[in-house]
Amino acid sequence: MKRALFAVILVVVTFSVSCKKEAKDPTLTLKTGAGYTSTDVNVSPGSTIKVGVICDAGTDPLHISYSEVAYDGANVDSLVVRYEIPEGQNRYEADYIFTVRNRVGTERWTFNVNDKDGRLVEKEIRIVVQ
Repeated sequence: MKRALFAVILVVVTFSVSCKKEAKDPTLTLKTGAGYTSTDVNVSPGSTIKVGVICDAGTDPLHISYSEVAYDGANVDSLVVRYEIPEGQNRYEADYIFTVRNRVGTERWTFNVNDKDGRLVEKEIRIVVQ
């Protein structure tokens, strides 16, 4: 009887541990619609662009949202905006409005969100200034 009870407990414990939910990444969606840029575009020098982001928590709470830009194929991004998301906030929305350079070239804008466990999700828009 003791062995049967021990076996049942062992099966239950093993099953509970093995059924642990997989961690879920946060989500980041770019707003679409009138006035928003959410895909790669070609623009004139000095154009103003508006990108809206919607971030939702996954398994862990949101931590930071930030935007970076790299010019003319550079591999190093420059931080443009960084926002610490308040503790307990599971959704973050923001609009980024920026002006592209006044010269011909390419710009790679990256929009990111990290959760408290360090999981990163990013979206990228390439802008050709011509």
